[in-house]
Amino acid sequence: MNDRWWIALALGLASGLLGGCGVEDSLPSPPELFPVTGKVTVQGEPLAEAVVTFLQVDEKGTLAVGETQEDGTYILSHVGTPGAAAASYKVAISYLVGEDGTIYGLGPRSGLAKPHGMLSAKELIPQEWSDLGIAEHVVEVPEGGGVIDLDIDVPLLPPPPPASPSGFETSAEPSPEADSPESEDDADHDEPPAPDLGAEPAAESADSPEGAPSPEPDESPAADEATGSP
Repeated sequence: MNDRWWIALALGLASGLLGGCGVEDSLPSPPELFPVTGKVTVQGEPLAEAVVTFLQVDEKGTLAVGETQEDGTYILSHVGTPGAAAASYKVAISYLVGEDGTIYGLGPRSGLAKPHGMLSAKELIPQEWSDLGIAEHVVEVPEGGGVIDLDIDVPLLPPPPPASPSGFETSAEPSPEADSPESEDDADHDEPPAPDLGAEPAAESADSPEGAPSPEPDESPAADEATGSP
C-alpha cells in the first residue's frame, strides 16, 4: 500500500482527535507516553526533514510521528503530545522532494490544503523503508522510552527532474545538422579525391610504349673503337 496513504491516514487520525471537541467521553483514554528520540541516517549519513512514522502493531494501532532535524535527530509525538506508548511498532520513513527541490516535511503534510508542488513530489526512500504496507522494520518502545536510531541501508532514489516553466520537457533537442539523414547522405556522396600526379605515374609514362622513343645505339666507327669492337 502506498506510503502516502498511510501517512495521510496517520495525520488525519491525529487531526481528528485534536479537533474532536465535545466527544471526549466517547474517546478511549490516552495511553501512557514515554519519551522516544533517535537519529535517522542513510548509509551512515544524517537525513534532515524526513518524516518518521511509528505504527503500533497490536490491535490498538496507535501512531507516533516525528520529523528529523539537520543532524538527523527526531522526537516522536502522539496526537501532538511528545512521546509514544510502550509497544512494538512498524516503522516507516518518508522523504518527499518536489520538482523544484522543495522538501515536504511534517508541516506541509499535516495541513488540510496541501501545497500544489506536493502533488508531483517524489518519494526518494525505497518502499521497503517508506511504505508501511510492506515495510518490515519493527522496533520496540520499552517502558520509560529510549533512543531508537534508524539507519536506512539502501541509497536514496534520484530526485525528480526539474519542471520546465513552459510545461515541456527540458531535455536538449538533438542537432538537426548532426543527426539528419541529409547530412549522412551528403557524407556518403562526397567527390573522390583527385588522382595522385606524383613520381610514380611519371615513371609509368616514361616506360610505357607511348612514351618518348629510346635513342638508337651508336654504330659509328668511333663508337666501335670506344667499345673495342673490330
